[in-house]
Amino acid sequence: MSVPAIENQLLQTTRQFEPDMTAFCSRLLQIPSVNGLNDEIDLAEAIAQQARQLGLHVQITGENPRRPNIIISTAPEGSTGLLLIGHLDTVPPGDTSRWTHPPFSGAIADGRIYGRGAIDTKGGMTAALYALAALKRIDGALVSGRAQLICVPDEESGATGDLGIKFLHANGLLHGLGAIYAYSGYQITLGHRGVLRYRLFSHGKSVHTGSTEWQDEAVGANAVTGMARLLLEIERVELPHSSTKYFESYKTIFTPGTMISGGVSINVVPDLCEALLDIRLTPEFSREQIEARLQDCINHALRHSPKIQLSYELLNHTPAAICDENAAIVTTLESVVQQIKGFQPPRVVAGPANEGYLLIERGIPTICGFGPTGENAHAADEYVEIQSLSDTAAIFALTAHRLSDHVK
Repeated sequence: MSVPAIENQLLQTTRQFEPDMTAFCSRLLQIPSVNGLNDEIDLAEAIAQQARQLGLHVQITGENPRRPNIIISTAPEGSTGLLLIGHLDTVPPGDTSRWTHPPFSGAIADGRIYGRGAIDTKGGMTAALYALAALKRIDGALVSGRAQLICVPDEESGATGDLGIKFLHANGLLHGLGAIYAYSGYQITLGHRGVLRYRLFSHGKSVHTGSTEWQDEAVGANAVTGMARLLLEIERVELPHSSTKYFESYKTIFTPGTMISGGVSINVVPDLCEALLDIRLTPEFSREQIEARLQDCINHALRHSPKIQLSYELLNHTPAAICDENAAIVTTLESVVQQIKGFQPPRVVAGPANEGYLLIERGIPTICGFGPTGENAHAADEYVEIQSLSDTAAIFALTAHRLSDHVK
């Protein structure tokens, strides 16, 4: 059977799957998997059950049995060509009164499926699952090796990968000639900015606000106003746009005070204030360079508040990442999108970080975002477009087919 004939069969099969994909994606959206509120086990079992019904090989594994990984494969053994990735958890729905359709209804309306996680990443996992089903159904669809989908837990807490990608790699379960993280959009996301997050501390000294000692500035130090000065110093940090290819539209940016707390009573000078600092990194800046800037801000703030003690602790460090733009996964996906969608997909990097860096660091060239189209990730009325589910499944299937030529 010729390659074009196989590709035509894959296209036809993924289109035939569209009603099933619509129903399955809606079902996934009806299973809450909010990070910090719902363990991912119920969603994982629903995906595993559907994968088995489609004739695919399923393995469920993880450090925490309530928060497992699912590994779905076209065959139980063999070298992996295309590795598809999605994460099981979602962010909270926020104010549910702002949703046109309830966030866990999986409502189908106007060619869309609505719900929290629709494009981040339950729609992408749906398309990936049915791409594997099409590959399994068509003889000769994979010239060599197999294709896999891995659904991981706990991405939304900071993309650390501790329960997901790092666990799988440590246990010899992470393989692929190339990977695609099934986020939303038909752009080829080669990488992403990095993240540094800190907890800032301001220590002062408590005293009664009505005392003469406080009035005369003999005793007491206001930790909250000391923190305010630090946050304003950090806000003044201005860095230039990146000069690294694909990152040119981005800067390294400091966002101070995304959360803040301090004080114990209205009539007590606060002796402690804590605040969070979020920093998005372009490749030019290292953690050491950022912390030098942060220390400069502390030094400036202390000139105005010498009685205050200011310090910080690191919460999270995700480096900026970019995939080899000449890797087979990049050129193969690009050619498939051109064939199916009829346009040249742009090559970009993302402002927000994701777990793509973990795959790149472990030697797997990774598209850090490509998948079904929709809108409103992390916002009200998140939705995925139904037509894009079958289109994306077709793109994933043809990419796996062509990439399998390179599998040894």
